[in-house]
Amino acid sequence: MKYNCIRNSDSPEVMRARVKHGIAAYGIYVALMQLLEEDEDHKLSKDYSMIAYEMRVDVSVVQSVVEDFDLFEVEEEYFYSKELSDTIEQARKVSEARARAGRAGGAAKARNFVANAKESSSKCQANASESLANATNSLANASESLANAKQMPESKESSPNPSKNIYSVPTEREDNIKLSSPSSARTRKSKPKEFTICHKGRQIFEKYYQELYDSAYYWQPKDAKAMNSILKKISFARSHKTVPLPIDDESLLKALEEFLRRIDKTWIMNNFSVNKIDSQYNEIVSEMKNHRQNVTDNGNNTKTGWKAPDHKDTSAYRSGFGVAVGK
Repeated sequence: MKYNCIRNSDSPEVMRARVKHGIAAYGIYVALMQLLEEDEDHKLSKDYSMIAYEMRVDVSVVQSVVEDFDLFEVEEEYFYSKELSDTIEQARKVSEARARAGRAGGAAKARNFVANAKESSSKCQANASESLANATNSLANASESLANAKQMPESKESSPNPSKNIYSVPTEREDNIKLSSPSSARTRKSKPKEFTICHKGRQIFEKYYQELYDSAYYWQPKDAKAMNSILKKISFARSHKTVPLPIDDESLLKALEEFLRRIDKTWIMNNFSVNKIDSQYNEIVSEMKNHRQNVTDNGNNTKTGWKAPDHKDTSAYRSGFGVAVGK
């Protein structure tokens, strides 16, 4: 962190949190302090579910660390760290004081710079005149030396020795260096790349899009942001059920695939894109719930004008995305 205001792991407040939740409590505390520092207002919303999802920890542990051990100041909708806020405010005051002092000293430095520049200019002119005189003398001395050299007989010792071998034999170490070609480094096996959950979600979407339209989906940078948003919304829905469902990567990806296959609104199917699905997520889920209410106990649809997804029986239907995100 830029501001050194994190409490030590053996401070009374942190020790009480560690006694209840183990050393993980200190890690959560440090991570929350970093998030607060990065936030523009240095406050975080009390959306413990999203914070727990980002940290891959239990929601109750995050809420306990925030509210139970006097590590943070908790308001109705937000929480913050008094130590961090005071440290940032003090740093701001010091920065402003230094800026004022810098502006006051800047004018004096400017005046001194002008005076020194004038003095240096005079000295440079004097040095240039002296250097020019020295160069003239050096040129005269060089001309005299050249004239004397032409009058001297040619020395036999200065002739090159044809018997001397000007080529050196490479040493054993040099041979080894030449044998170690760059291609040998490329033959080393690299570790397999681990894909993120967003990348895996992209693969699921592109595969389903290919099935629907027999055409490849043109993935854009904004689609990655929208895919992350969809996965977070699915995770939020699953974790807030009466009996919370798993939110590990594998479970979220299965729920995503089922969710995509259950979208049946004509207007969304004609504009089938990741960004569009993300922006209309709540409306799509509401439509799914309305359709589910029209399904009888044997899995048949009682509402005309709409074709329900094919399921063998009610248990097969309830095992799909409706149970994953519905309440």
